[in-house]
Amino acid sequence: MSNIVNTVWIGKQLGPVHAACLRSFLRNGYDVVLHSFGMPEDAPVGVRLFDASKLMALQEVDVFRKAKMLALASDIYRYRIQREGMGLYADCDVYCLKPLDEDDYIFGWESSKLIGSAVLKIPPQSRLLQELLEAAEDLHFIPPWLPRRKRNKMGLRKKLGFPVHVADQAWGVIGPQLLTHHVREMNLTNHASSIDAFYNLHFECTGLLYEPGLSVRDLATSRSSFLHLCNSRLKPSGVPAGSPMHEILNA
Repeated sequence: MSNIVNTVWIGKQLGPVHAACLRSFLRNGYDVVLHSFGMPEDAPVGVRLFDASKLMALQEVDVFRKAKMLALASDIYRYRIQREGMGLYADCDVYCLKPLDEDDYIFGWESSKLIGSAVLKIPPQSRLLQELLEAAEDLHFIPPWLPRRKRNKMGLRKKLGFPVHVADQAWGVIGPQLLTHHVREMNLTNHASSIDAFYNLHFECTGLLYEPGLSVRDLATSRSSFLHLCNSRLKPSGVPAGSPMHEILNA
């Protein structure tokens, strides 16, 4: 299973950037499995479809769609992929530069404080995954890293029937924040790859993708296997020729 990468998409179209990212994995010899509720119209040839309804009901997705927090559904889904032992997971805005050396644990630092979850692999029977699943499946999860006073207040609200939904909590509460907390608690930080493995392109530096004269390799290091493109910061049009994004879209 070392050459499999699982991705998730909710919607009818991937868009040019996400389609290009999937093609990058195909070029590097990966068996790309796209978890979706029907194959997107612009999915690259060679991508395999996995029926996402086998791991998440559409009703669950609708809850997060109404809250305009589909990212939370994706957080939960990637943990379920790990639960099923399906192998490596990567967001659809992760660009593959070269094949990754496989390991039981795959995740990396995205900043000095947070471990990202855009690239993820965790042993199915591990305590880490059990803790992640238990927290993520609780829509009114109370983060243990919050100050005691705030945890007590949230706990009281939960008992009284007025809990705080995860959609109304801080960004990454069941994603990078949760993952980082438990990796630290379980002394698993030795498994975390350095920031340049996957997250060398800081989200505030995504403008470099549109700089003529730069290449994709200029945005990475010799240790970079993947490059997280930070989808929320990407411009949909006006891509200059000779820029890294032009290279990505035309590869």
